[in-house]
Amino acid sequence: MVQQEGNEFWVVSCIACGGRPDADISLAFSADEELQREDDYGPDTHTRLYRLPAAVFEGRNITCVFQHPKFPHRESRVITLPSFYLSGIKLFHSGMRNGSIQRLELQEGRENTVIDLEVTGNVPHYTVSCKKDDGPLPEGVEMSANSLTVEGLVDSGLAGMYECVASYHRHKAALQFNITVQPPVTQPVPPTIRVDLQTEDGGRLVACSAADGVPAASVSWLLPEGVSGLSWFNFTSHNGSHSVRGLLLLPACSPREFTAECLINHPAFQKPENRSVTLPLCARPDISINSSGEWRGGEWYTEVSCWVKSVSAAATISWQLGNGDNSAAHLREMVTQPEVQADGSLMSHSAVQFKSSLFWGQNLSCVVQHPSLEVPEERTMHIPVPKAPELAVSVERQQDSLLWLAACDLRGEGVGSSLAWILPENTKGQTSLHSEYEGRVLKSRLTYQFPLSLHEGQNLTCVNHHEHRITQKKTIHIPRYYISSVRVLNHTTPLQSRYGGRHAIRGLALRENHRNQKILLQVNGNTPEYNLTCQRADGSFVEVEEAALVLQSEEEDEDVYTCRASFYHHQATVSIQVELISADGQLTTLCLIFISSASAVTIVVVVTLWVFCKRSNESQCQEPGSPDVQVQQEHAQLIAYSIIIDVKSTV
Repeated sequence: MVQQEGNEFWVVSCIACGGRPDADISLAFSADEELQREDDYGPDTHTRLYRLPAAVFEGRNITCVFQHPKFPHRESRVITLPSFYLSGIKLFHSGMRNGSIQRLELQEGRENTVIDLEVTGNVPHYTVSCKKDDGPLPEGVEMSANSLTVEGLVDSGLAGMYECVASYHRHKAALQFNITVQPPVTQPVPPTIRVDLQTEDGGRLVACSAADGVPAASVSWLLPEGVSGLSWFNFTSHNGSHSVRGLLLLPACSPREFTAECLINHPAFQKPENRSVTLPLCARPDISINSSGEWRGGEWYTEVSCWVKSVSAAATISWQLGNGDNSAAHLREMVTQPEVQADGSLMSHSAVQFKSSLFWGQNLSCVVQHPSLEVPEERTMHIPVPKAPELAVSVERQQDSLLWLAACDLRGEGVGSSLAWILPENTKGQTSLHSEYEGRVLKSRLTYQFPLSLHEGQNLTCVNHHEHRITQKKTIHIPRYYISSVRVLNHTTPLQSRYGGRHAIRGLALRENHRNQKILLQVNGNTPEYNLTCQRADGSFVEVEEAALVLQSEEEDEDVYTCRASFYHHQATVSIQVELISADGQLTTLCLIFISSASAVTIVVVVTLWVFCKRSNESQCQEPGSPDVQVQQEHAQLIAYSIIIDVKSTV
């Protein structure tokens, strides 16, 4: 190590002996700044000197790298620079007393007082500086080498807290010690002892003072096992008497009652005096937990709040899910600052928000820590598993519309839904989704409008999907309807063959001058209802009551009526020709029917007898095998008779 312009450097020499040409020498690292180097060539050596800042390269490995044509690869040599340290400062003086802070007692009026400081470490050199009560050294005290020298007599102005620091670059060691100046030996004067308790800055401060004693008293604290606090001491002197004040800062709350003792030692006491103060236990915090929820983006989110009312100190609130795994990281926690209540208590609040579906069936605990609790307390809330969504489908006819409506209704707790209809291929329809929320219950309704003819006799299926892999299906069957015919229940007569390519016309006679005569109709089919209308030949509509055509037996009622029963695209018709007959006309008709019937019977009998007689005579006159007989037999097979009886009746 060398010094140059007030700075210290390590001089590292990389030496290559022998060889031709000279070896190439370098260091195996890159520095932020260019290093100082020198080359020295001897008769058979090549030396490269590097100057490295001591503070920067302390304790580092330095590698010299040598390159030469005769070397198959680079050669290197490593040297480790020393590491420095300052372990501490020791104080040497006959009046020194050990403690958490070293105390040095000087006798007032003494002269040529020297306080020696011994610095331990391996640094090449160091500097020592001292100060008193965070200020300069008092007048008459000088720092020379490793000693504090008091020039002149010791007086009370030297008393105070001193701090000396030894430093070498970044290495430092410090020593704090308290100098007290003892007056000349006089008769001991016992101090006045007092103990006070007060609350400040969230803690309880116990003060134990031994005032106006000669010499100064020694104050210490005695605490029960498991209780700890922060303590410090103040020393003052006035007119040759000394006061010591010991301060002990304890937590504002304690889960149990305990006693803190202050021990005072003084030459005027035959045995140490003690003063004690009892600190009561704190009231336990009042903990409450509640929950609420809201729908957000089709998902149910839960918010759980934990309220803690405490005294003396605010409670610390944390959250734990289930068995304490890391899933609590998914909780979004909101913490508010504690509020001071009217009675002086503190109200702490913490809330967490989370997607309910992530933690179904788990327990969420609010964990409360407070100085009044020996172990944390918990309040637990169970996150229920919702019931399985209820899915129902229905189909209904719409009023004032030719379209049918299929409805898929979903009721679920705390879970979103995705409803869809599974329709036959190449089917398009109008769908509509409506959702509403009642608390944590979601009600969704997906409707589908369609003409009956599109899905008659088919199945429609509603499917519910959502992200939790719950899939539900409900199917409803659309019935297949038909109207096969419209039948007239009154006695009618067919007036036209039903195979003629047109609807059959039924003939029906009504009595003349009889009002409100009804033609009863029956619709055959499986439709739940139908629309029945009747029209005259001119297209005008006629009154229909339930399933009956009502006529007033007036002259204009003689017409051909077409009655049509329809249900959406299904329909059937019947045509009725209505005639009006009077009572005389009805009697004449009956007579004509009787006479024509009797005449027809007489003609049938006569013709039958004539044919029988003729065939009997021919069989007697001719031989069976003659040609005439054979011709007559063939001719007889071609003879046929038709008897038509037309019977008319009235209603």
